[in-house]
Amino acid sequence: MTLNNIDKAQCIAYKKEIQTTPAEAKFTAKIEGDWLFEEGGPQFRSNVKVQDGMYALEASYPNLAGPGCRPGPMAFGLFWFAASYSSTFVTEAAVRNIPLTSVKTRVEADLDYTAQFDLGNNPLIHEYRVFLDVKGDVSESQVQDLKEYALKRCMGMFTIQHAIPLKAEVRLQK
Repeated sequence: MTLNNIDKAQCIAYKKEIQTTPAEAKFTAKIEGDWLFEEGGPQFRSNVKVQDGMYALEASYPNLAGPGCRPGPMAFGLFWFAASYSSTFVTEAAVRNIPLTSVKTRVEADLDYTAQFDLGNNPLIHEYRVFLDVKGDVSESQVQDLKEYALKRCMGMFTIQHAIPLKAEVRLQK
């Protein structure tokens, strides 16, 4: 059965699976990409597996004078946060049998490029804000409870709210 375009049966079955076998909840997400050197085109491309094959994600470095030929990396980052938060919110609504008819999500980030251009040490991002406009057969208290649930259980929001260990390695290829 689906509700809110979420396969509830799949969610419930997966939850039961990881309750009995917790190791099934753990895996490593990966993405690889290549910098593209052709003038005027996208600058970075990753091919990701989707249901029917591969899907190309392409980005351009932020053109500070205006939009580039593809979205910049920040657009993909904000998209990840918005999509992750929305999917956590809507999935939990479905699991709770709350029918929704519309969820519009907006994520904002206050950026400061001075540090990136070696012009100071200001934080690169000062604040994130997320806004959801929700319609459906849902009460205000249910919406607020789903908001708090998604803030605590969404991987995108977790990443924003917590320092995550980072390991970086650069290898010279010859």
